[in-house]
Amino acid sequence: MRIVAACLLSLPTVAQADTFTLASAPTAAVVYGYGAQVTREVAFTVPAGSHEVILPDLPAWMQGDMLRVSLDGARLGATQFRSSAVPPRPDTDSAAVTSAKDRIKAAERAITDLEDRVAEARLAAAAAEAKVGFLGALGTNEGLPSDVTTLSDIARMVETETLAARQAALAAQQRARDIERDREDLDKELNDAKAALAALTPPPKEVSQLTLSVTAEAEGELTLSLSYPVDAGWRPVYDLYLRGDDPSTLEIVRGAMIAQYSGENWEDVAVTLSTLAPASQIRPSVVAPQLRRIEEPEPPRPMASLRKESGSMDAAAPVMESAVRFDDSVATSFDGPGVTYTVARPLDLASGVDATRVNLDQLSFDARRYAHAAPAFDNTAYLMAEFTNTTQEPLLAANEAALYIDNTLVGRAPFPQVPAGGEGDVPFGPIEDLQVSYTILNQSEGDRGIISRSNAQRQQVRMDIENLGRTDWEVEVQAAVPYTIQDDLIIKWSAAPEPDETNVEDQRGVLQWNIDVAAGETGEIEIQQELNWPDGMVLR
Repeated sequence: MRIVAACLLSLPTVAQADTFTLASAPTAAVVYGYGAQVTREVAFTVPAGSHEVILPDLPAWMQGDMLRVSLDGARLGATQFRSSAVPPRPDTDSAAVTSAKDRIKAAERAITDLEDRVAEARLAAAAAEAKVGFLGALGTNEGLPSDVTTLSDIARMVETETLAARQAALAAQQRARDIERDREDLDKELNDAKAALAALTPPPKEVSQLTLSVTAEAEGELTLSLSYPVDAGWRPVYDLYLRGDDPSTLEIVRGAMIAQYSGENWEDVAVTLSTLAPASQIRPSVVAPQLRRIEEPEPPRPMASLRKESGSMDAAAPVMESAVRFDDSVATSFDGPGVTYTVARPLDLASGVDATRVNLDQLSFDARRYAHAAPAFDNTAYLMAEFTNTTQEPLLAANEAALYIDNTLVGRAPFPQVPAGGEGDVPFGPIEDLQVSYTILNQSEGDRGIISRSNAQRQQVRMDIENLGRTDWEVEVQAAVPYTIQDDLIIKWSAAPEPDETNVEDQRGVLQWNIDVAAGETGEIEIQQELNWPDGMVLR
C-alpha cells in the first residue's frame, strides 16, 4: 500500500479544467463615414489548464467569418461560432432588475392585504345581514307565546337587535369602502413597477454564441478581444466665425454627427472617428482598349420600313462594342492611412436614434475679407472670406456649416473640402452697402440693345458696382460671355476694363475683374459681344 501511495504522489497533477461564461458589451468603436469596427473586450481570471470560454450574448446578425478574436495571456485554441439553436442562458438579473422585481412583489402584497381587509369588513356586514334575517323570521314562528306582555318584550328585542345589526352592517360596508379607496394608488404602484421592469428587461431577442478553447500555463488574468463590423457612420459639422476687419480671423469649430444602427446600444464606448472608407473602392480601375471604326453612313429609309422593323429590333439587336465609360466622379486622396479623431470621453449611443453631436477641436486661420459680385444674377455683392489651410490634415466637406460674423448667425451653407495647404472661400451673406446692376444697353430702336440679323447678333452690357457705405471694398466681379466648340460659329467679345482672369477655374467664358470700389464711389464694367454664324443655321 505504501508503494502504491508513493507512486500516486509521484504522478503529475492534472490541471483544473473549467467553463467560463462571460458577459460582453461594446467597449470601443472605430467609426468610418460608412460603417464601423466595434470591439468587445473582456478581462477574466483562469487557473492553469485548458478551459472553455463561452460568450452567449453576441448579436444575432453577427457573421462568424467577419469576427476577429484575440487573446492576451494564454493560448487560444479552437473557436466555435453559433448563430442558431443557441442554448438558453441562465437568468442573471442585475441589481436594477432585482429591485424592480422586489417592488412588484411589495405592491402585490399590499394589494393582497387590502383585499383581505375588505373581505373581513364585508364578512362583518354579511354577519349583520344574517342576524337581521334571523330576527325578521321570528315573526313567522308559530311557537311564539300568546300573552301580550311576552310578545311586547319580543317585539322590543327584535327592534333593538335589528337596529344594531343594520348599524353594524352599514359600518362594515363603510369600512370596506374606506379600505378600497387605497386600491387605485396600489394598482398604480403595481403598474409602475411592472413598467419599470419592462423597461429594464426588453423582450428576449435572438443572439449568437461564441465558444473558445483556452489553455493557460499558469493562473492569471486574460484579456479577450472581439472585433466585427457594424452599420454606423459619421459626418463632419462646422461652426465658422469670421472675426475682425483688418486683419480678419476665421475660427472653425469642428464637430461630428455620429449615428449607429448595430441593433445594440453603446454604453460608455471609446469612439474613434476615421476618414478612411473601407467600404469604398480599394483597387484601381481596369483600363480597357478603345476600339474606334469608321463606316459609310446608312442611307435614310422610309418611315414605314422603320415601323415595320421596330417590332423586331429588340430581338435582333446587333452586337456592339461596349461603350467607353468616362467616370465624372471626383476622387480625392491623401497620403497615409487617413486621419483619425479620438473623442475625448466615452459615449453612450443608442441604436437607430438621431445622430449625436460631439465637438472635436477648434482651428484658427488668417483670413482675407473681400466682396464677390455676380451682377447678372444678384442685386448685391456678398461677403467672402479666403483662408489657407495651414494644418497637416484636410478639412473635410460638410453638407451644412453654420456661419457667424463675430457671434451673430448670418446663415448656413455647404462647406467644401479643403486639402492641407489648400485655399478655401467661405460666404458670409450679402453686403447691403454694395449694390450691383446689370444693364443691357440700347443700340437700336425697340430692341433693347440687341441688333439681330439672320446670321448675326450683337450685344452691349454694363455692370455697375455702387458702394453706398463708408468702407472701401475689394470686389471680385464675375460675368460670362458665350463660347463655342463649332468652327462655323464665330464669337468675338471685348471688355472695358479688361478682365483680370479669363476661364476662371477652367470654366470657359467665365471672366473676373478685381476692382477696388471706394466708399461712395461706383465701379463700371462694359462688355460687347458679337456672334456670327452661316445663313440657314439657328443659334441655340
